[in-house]
Order: sequence, then structure tokens, then C-alpha cells
Amino acid sequence: MSQCTEAVYLHDASLRTLTTEVVSCQLISSLSENEKSLAKSLAPGDLAIVMRQTILYPRGGGQPSDTGSLALENQEPAFTVSLVRKTQEGKILHFVKPINSSSLFSEGQRVVQTVDGERRDYHSRLHTGGHIVGLAMELLFPDMKKVKANHAPGESCMEYEGLLYNEQKSSIQEKVDELVKQDLPILISWVEDGSGLKGRGKDREGSIRVASIGGLDQNPCGGTHVDRTSLAGPVTIRKISRQKGISRVSYEVPSSA
Repeated sequence: MSQCTEAVYLHDASLRTLTTEVVSCQLISSLSENEKSLAKSLAPGDLAIVMRQTILYPRGGGQPSDTGSLALENQEPAFTVSLVRKTQEGKILHFVKPINSSSLFSEGQRVVQTVDGERRDYHSRLHTGGHIVGLAMELLFPDMKKVKANHAPGESCMEYEGLLYNEQKSSIQEKVDELVKQDLPILISWVEDGSGLKGRGKDREGSIRVASIGGLDQNPCGGTHVDRTSLAGPVTIRKISRQKGISRVSYEVPSSA
């Protein structure tokens, strides 16, 4: 059976439960060294479960991983999912802790995945908020090159080559507020040729997932988003900072809808 996991969240981020099959279930201590490196903060006695499909988002693209639970069909949850990571080979590892049982899942068993919806929704608002800030920056300062993005709670920011100053914070906030108020749709599409995209996406091979705010931008993105800019909630520019020629625009969104 192939170990590559179908990433269902890429096509339908609204799902909060999914029934699928177990591919493997093993102790972290028995993983390859590369796979162990993805779970350095976890105990070697915790488990790593691979399933044929998943709706749980693995950490990456500046977005933290989902958490949730796993249960056999028609039974109470057996494991909590504390971390999800994707390997270079396309295998998605769900790192779990037992709830009421020490038994392992077996290959081929049918299991129900459940996503922590509140955490997912918050991360989706944060990720969309970052794209809104990015579009505002593109409209206001089209010559500034984006170099990094972080969509983690308390650390959310967009970084650019060049210098921005606190005096420009109000104009960025005004443009962000305008984009939120316009209630623009977040459009997800797939392209086969990345040559027309900016950043790292233009060099990728195969199908590339693209997120766009109302068709005004084109960003290679594997993250989860809310459906419209207004659903990100008020996006607040917290501060602008500078270091070694890089300007950081830090932002936040409400932690609850």
C-alpha cells in the first residue's frame, strides 16, 4: 500500500471529519531519522500514524499544524493528534497520544479523523490575514519584494526587502481595512505552469495550488483560508520593524470569530 497521503484539505478545507484507512501505526522511536526529526519536541514513546487521506493540515508555509482526534468507526476517540508533519516523499505523519487505550491501530482499519475546528478557523483567519496584508503591500509598494511570511499566532508577519517606517503604518492599515470591507472572495485554483507567478512558486514542477484575493493577486499557497476577506475579522497592523535591510509588518486577527 502506498505511503503517500492524499491531502484532502487542499481541495476542501471546510471538512471537520473524515473517515479513511490506516496505512501504518508505529512508535516515533521506530521511524527513520529524517522522520524523527519532524517530531523533536515529542516523546519517543508517542505514536506516528499514516492514513490514506487526511483533512488535518501539516505544519508548513508559515501555518501551524492542526490538532484533533482519531477514533475507530462508531467508537469514542482513541488518540489525540498533537502535531501533523509532511515528509518530502508526500507521507503525512499524524503524531498522537493515546486517550483511554494503549492499543495500536492496524493497517486497513477504518478510522474517523476530527479536526479541532476552533484552532483551524483561527489559523485560517491568520493565513488569510497575511494574504490581505500582502495584497495591501503589493498595491501600495509594488517594487518591494516579499521575502518571508509567518502566520503563527503571536508571530504573524510579512517581511520585505527594503525599509518601511512607522509613519507608513496608517496607510497600510487603511488599505488593509479597505480590502476587508470589500468582502472579496478567496479563490483557490490550480495551475500547471508557474512561470507567471511570483516568488518560489514559479520554479515548482507539477500542479501548483494558487490562492487569490478577488483575482487581484496570485500566490502559490498550500494553506487553509476563510472564504472571504471579511471573515478574517479586523486585520490589525501591530507594528513595523526593521533589521539588516528587511522590514517586518506584524499583524493580528481576532482569536475567535
